[in-house]
Amino acid sequence: MNRSAKHVLDATAVLALILDEPGSARLQELVPDGVVGAVNVAEVLAKLVGKGMHRPEAIAAFDALHLEMVGFDPSEARLSVSYVRKNVSLGDRCFLATAHTRGTAWTSDRALASIDSALLPKVELFR
Repeated sequence: MNRSAKHVLDATAVLALILDEPGSARLQELVPDGVVGAVNVAEVLAKLVGKGMHRPEAIAAFDALHLEMVGFDPSEARLSVSYVRKNVSLGDRCFLATAHTRGTAWTSDRALASIDSALLPKVELFR
């Protein structure tokens, strides 16, 4: 299972950090041992650009967090199918698979914590 137990942040967590949303103070404590999957980084950048931020500014905002970005490997792609449920997005499935292999999942999405799967990683809510 996990490769030295990290705090795996989903897109909502990274956005909370960037936008200083509720729960961001708790997340700041996790950043030194935090990682975010590349799929979720793409999701964060798309959301920021969709809100009107220019691409270079969005990338700089993410880079300023100094979060380790990890790739999405073939075994995680295969594992992600374990989380296919109605209203569970591709980004969420990739996040859960990354957390399963790397540590604890951090999200604000309560529905993810209640997925019925023997392969569900430990899920913590930051707000």
